[in-house]
Amino acid sequence: MLLSTLGAAPLALAADAVLVLDTSHRQETREAPALDLAITRFAGNASGTYYWEDGLLAEQILSGLQSRANRVQQELPDGQRVLSSRRQLSDGAERAAVLVDERGDVLAAALVHRECGKNGCQDSEHGLLSVFLRPGFDRAKAQPLVAWSQDVPEDLQTGRGEKIAKMETITLDAAHTAAKPVKLPKGFSSQVPLYPRAIVYRTAQDALSNAKARRVLRLQTTDSIEQVLAFYKQLTPPLQDAVSDLDGSTGFMAGKRKGVAFTVNLKEDRHFPTITNMEVEISE
Repeated sequence: MLLSTLGAAPLALAADAVLVLDTSHRQETREAPALDLAITRFAGNASGTYYWEDGLLAEQILSGLQSRANRVQQELPDGQRVLSSRRQLSDGAERAAVLVDERGDVLAAALVHRECGKNGCQDSEHGLLSVFLRPGFDRAKAQPLVAWSQDVPEDLQTGRGEKIAKMETITLDAAHTAAKPVKLPKGFSSQVPLYPRAIVYRTAQDALSNAKARRVLRLQTTDSIEQVLAFYKQLTPPLQDAVSDLDGSTGFMAGKRKGVAFTVNLKEDRHFPTITNMEVEISE
């Protein structure tokens, strides 16, 4: 199998809502490439600033593997493989690799990136290597990913070239794979329950005007649309005037809590079906 077919505000609380779902042993039913699902299981809802600011790690790994023309598979002993590629339309300064076992489960992943955030990106002479490990996986066994990162793409071998100035290793334990608490935009009602396993979809949220951000919050999660809808349906006490719908890769929930009416629109990411984008909007 080669790579997938890829495609200082107060913390937001669930306003007395109670999460009653147990997702720790859920069976994956989404239709998505096997590697996409494996990466999502590996990264959970971990997030960070690599190719863009405060994004889901799973989505950034998938983005780093997206270029079909640059996909490479390296066979290793014991059935392990390194699968690698680069971002679409990239010169290779932003690229990714995953180390998988004989079952296709991800043992470790690596991103070569330029730490792109609010202040732009580092240049290719100040690249960074971030290596992520499954809990219990020996750091030394991730050496094939370090060796991969040192193989500079041909497009970067001219001019100033590439230099990886810093390397970090992160074990994706439960603390790292949990969703970061959401900070509510100024004016957004705390009475609206938010899905607790989601992070702010930073690039989409920042595109909103200040006025719209007072009633619209854009989030992302690696959980499925069905899981998000189940959370809202099982809130205690239940939402008033609740209405929901599920239609393939989209979903919808509407309801009212303590006099505040809101809707939740859900959609699978068009490139990466294991990523769920949601827009929570307070009715005017």
